[in-house]
Amino acid sequence: MRSRVRPAVPKIPRTLVFAVALAVASGASLATPLAAQQEVPRRLDFSTDTALPPQQPESTRGLRNAFVRDQTVLGLVVYGPAFAVMVGGDGVTGTAGYLVMAGGSFFASAELARHVRITEGRLILSTAMAWRTAGSALLIASEAGGERRPSAAATLLGGFGGTAAGLYLARNLGAGEAAATVFGHDLAYVSAIALSFVAEPDLTDTGVMDERFAAAWTASGLLGYAAGLSYARRVPYNLTVGDVQTMWLGAGIGALGAATFIANSDPSNQATALTLLGGALAGTVAADRFLVRRFDHTRGEAAFTALGALAGSVMGVGVGVLVAGEARRDGSLTVGMATLGAVGGVVMAERYLGTARDAGRAARLGRLSFDPMGAVAAATRMPGRHSLLRYTF
Repeated sequence: MRSRVRPAVPKIPRTLVFAVALAVASGASLATPLAAQQEVPRRLDFSTDTALPPQQPESTRGLRNAFVRDQTVLGLVVYGPAFAVMVGGDGVTGTAGYLVMAGGSFFASAELARHVRITEGRLILSTAMAWRTAGSALLIASEAGGERRPSAAATLLGGFGGTAAGLYLARNLGAGEAAATVFGHDLAYVSAIALSFVAEPDLTDTGVMDERFAAAWTASGLLGYAAGLSYARRVPYNLTVGDVQTMWLGAGIGALGAATFIANSDPSNQATALTLLGGALAGTVAADRFLVRRFDHTRGEAAFTALGALAGSVMGVGVGVLVAGEARRDGSLTVGMATLGAVGGVVMAERYLGTARDAGRAARLGRLSFDPMGAVAAATRMPGRHSLLRYTF
């Protein structure tokens, strides 16, 4: 009687899995409904009085409330625990420090929102940079073998510094630009982790070398911020937050498709990391080409498209198991069917939604308007401020 040998399931490094999960979760967090958080349209007035500054977007109550909410969550999860470790010589002192910092985050952020203009771009980037900077600071300090209090101080300063940097850098950014900036960081960070496993297969056993890798990952993320912002500003098509979400979806489907080539083998950590990274990058490019360039997705439409991909991949797994049989349920055929199902789910979801076509350059030019009455008033030298051209963005 012959025994059937089932192919080994590839072993994926835990650090790589955690990094991908965190990046995908951060991208999915952009799907949080922001019903009252639409950025107020901005308008440039090319008037005869050139000394007057252009009109700036104003904060809305919904945006300010969301900023306070996000900072309060950071206070509960990041600021409070870090401050408790810094001041806590004993349990009582640490608990008191946590309560003071966690509660104070609400009042401090509420007061800050009264004096700082909170746009949707600032909301996205300040929150994202706070989480990422604090996490990177904690990782580097921990891998460097630092004491608990210095590590906690680095985490706290990282969170505060990330919030401040996000508010400053996103002062003139739209929501899509801010989301693309965060996407660039996360994709670069995960890519750096994958390449680290290519360079050092036993990364988790290298001891002090982890400190260097952590610093390299952080540096890659910083470069990713710049790359993401450059991408958002250079593309000739319109870019929304929902479009950025679809790029995360493309990266996930690409990685799943790449896993088809190693599902029937027992690959090394190097091969696994390189294969999944290549698939994710290819999926990102495909999502940009076929989804971002062609459509303008809202957050809800991007989330619905992801749901369609999930439903399709689940069906694909079921079909793969039925077709392959018991001997190859974990094999390439099943993973390949799941990938095809995910792609089919995306296509069906887009057809169902009827997503608006990408506005592109035409929309940008359409936002430029000419005021004939202003031109007449300027030509006749009528006193006062007269708008000739208006550009809403």
